Amino acid sequence: MMTLFLVLAVLTAMVVGAVLAVRRFGVDDETSGGAVSVVVAPCVLALYLASAAMGVVIGWEQFTGAEDGVTDEAGAAESLYWSTTAFPDEEAEAVRERLRAYMTTVIEEDWPRMADSGELSPEGEEALADLAASVRTLSVSDTGDGLDRLTARQELAELSDARIERANAAGDGIPPVLNAIAVLSAIAVAVLPFAMIRRGSAVAYFWASANLVFVFATIVLLLTLGNPYNGALAHDAGGMQEALAGFDRTDMAVDAR
Repeated sequence: MMTLFLVLAVLTAMVVGAVLAVRRFGVDDETSGGAVSVVVAPCVLALYLASAAMGVVIGWEQFTGAEDGVTDEAGAAESLYWSTTAFPDEEAEAVRERLRAYMTTVIEEDWPRMADSGELSPEGEEALADLAASVRTLSVSDTGDGLDRLTARQELAELSDARIERANAAGDGIPPVLNAIAVLSAIAVAVLPFAMIRRGSAVAYFWASANLVFVFATIVLLLTLGNPYNGALAHDAGGMQEALAGFDRTDMAVDAR
C-alpha cells in the first residue's frame, strides 16, 4: 500500500509540475542567463541517471544473491536428508521427520513473513532448533568411525548458515536515501522539458510527455523492487518445495535397495 501511495504521489508531482511549468514557470534562457539549460538541467539529469542506475544494480545484485542463497539452503537440506541413510533407522527417521517439518515451516511461515515484514518466523527458528537437537544425538554409524555423524553436523551448519543469509537478504533493499534522490531528480527531469517549451508545438509536447512516461516508469521499477522476497523480482518458495519433493525421491531410492 505504501509503495502504491508513493508511486501515485510521484506521478501526481510530475503531472502537476508539468502543467505549472507550461502555464506559469517557463524557462527563458535570456532571463536566466542560460543557467538552467546549460548547468542545472545537465546536473539534474546526471544525478537522476546515476541514482537510478545504482538502484537497479543494487536491487539486481540482492536478487541474484538471494537466489544463490536459496539454492545453497535447498542443497544443504537435501544433502542432510541423504546423509541420514547411514544411521540407525530410528535416529535417521527422527532427523528426516524434523527436517521435513523445518522445510515445511520455511515454506508456510518464513516466506509470507519475509514478504510482509522482511523477517523470518520464530516458528522456523524453533523447527531448526528441533532439527539441530536430533542431529546432535546421532550415534556413530555401524559402518563408520564418526565421519558420517561429522558430515551430518557440517550439513546442518551449512543449512543454518544459509538461513542466516536468507534473513539478511530479507532485510535488504535499495537504500531510502538513494530512492529519495532518484525520485526528486526524476521529477525535475520530467518537468524541465515542459518548462523549456517556447512555442508549444505538438511535437515538443509529445517528446516531453514521452520523456515523462519513461522517467516515471524507471521510478516505478525502483520503488517496486523491494527486498528479494516481496518486490518486482521476488523469489518464491519453489526451491524449497523442490527440496521437499527430493526427500520423497530419496525415500523411494532407499526403499528400492
